[in-house]
Amino acid sequence: MSRDKTRPKYEDKCWGSVLHGFVCDHAAVSLLTLQKGSWCSKHIHRERSNVFWNISALVEIEEWELSGDILVTLLEPGDVLEIPSGIPHRFRVLEDGEMIEVYYADRGGIVSIDDIDREELGGRNG
Repeated sequence: MSRDKTRPKYEDKCWGSVLHGFVCDHAAVSLLTLQKGSWCSKHIHRERSNVFWNISALVEIEEWELSGDILVTLLEPGDVLEIPSGIPHRFRVLEDGEMIEVYYADRGGIVSIDDIDREELGGRNG
């Protein structure tokens, strides 16, 4: 007898690619492969917090605060940053690399890969 196996869901993105390795109602873990000169959409999640664990990239995270100020955080390899649900944010890739993205339901809801409201599209220079 053997255990059931699953295969990660792969997606190409304008900023690189993502492998959704684990998804359940309470959490999700994905591996992001990031390309220099790219950025993700400005977006929010209604029911899930984002946790970025930077493995090898150089990434700038922008968060839009309720006051209208933009909080900018530089993530170097080894850094971890949590962004609560409801906070508009995006990342910009300054150097190629990989980052792990963890989601969890922080409002008692359910984690869904589709829990995203985009305000602006992402892109890539060049």
